Amino acid sequence: MVNIDTGEIIDVKHAKTRADQMQVIRRSIRKLRMIINANFFGEDNELFITLTYAENMTDLKRLYKDFNKFVKRLKYRYKDYGFEYIAVPEPQLRGAWHLHLLLKAMNKGYLYISNDEIAELWSHGFTKTERLKGVDNIGAYVSSYLTNIYNEDTGVKSKGARLYLYPSGMRLYRCSRGIKKPDIIVGDIGLDNKYKVYEKQFEITRDGEVVNVVTIKQYNLKRVNN
Repeated sequence: MVNIDTGEIIDVKHAKTRADQMQVIRRSIRKLRMIINANFFGEDNELFITLTYAENMTDLKRLYKDFNKFVKRLKYRYKDYGFEYIAVPEPQLRGAWHLHLLLKAMNKGYLYISNDEIAELWSHGFTKTERLKGVDNIGAYVSSYLTNIYNEDTGVKSKGARLYLYPSGMRLYRCSRGIKKPDIIVGDIGLDNKYKVYEKQFEITRDGEVVNVVTIKQYNLKRVNN
C-alpha cells in the first residue's frame, strides 16, 4: 500500500484465515462507530432508516445499485436539504441483505419524511423510519445491529455472531463526502466523565509480559445528562 501524502510504501498483512478476517471486520466496525459518533447526535435534523426487500435478495451489488437510485430520488425531491449519510448493509442468516441508513439534513434544523414516502422512494419492500432521540451512543446502537444476532424464538442475543456472515474483503459502510472524520487525541485531555460514551482497556504483551496498557475513550460533547 502507498501513502499518497508521503509516498511511503507500507506492507499490509492480508487476512488469510477466518480469525484474521474477523479481526479486520471488528476494526472496521470500531472505526465506523467512531465516524457515526462524530457526525450523528440524535438531533432533530437526523433520521435512522432501514431499507429491506420484499424478496430474499442476496446480491450485494444490487443492494448498492438500488441504494444509489434511492439517494438520487431523495435528493431530487428535497433539493435544498443538503443530505449527508452513512449507509451500512446488514446480512441476514438466510443470506439476504438489507441496509441501515443514518441521514442528516445539513441545511435544515428539522427533518421529517414519512415512512410511507421513504417506502415509495425505495420501492423494493419494507422500510422503517425513526429518530434516535435520546440514544446516548448512536455508534454503539447501530453497531449492535451489525454484530449481534437476536434469536426471536429463544430470546437470546449472540454477541458478534453476525460478523461471520460478512464476505471477505467487503466494504462494510459507505459515507457521503461531507461526513466528518473523528478527532483522535493521544493523551489525557481532561474531559468530564459525563461526556464519556465508551471506554475499553487492553494490554500489550511481549514474550508473555505486559509492556503497556492502552485505554481507549470516546466522548460525545453534545451528550445531555438529565
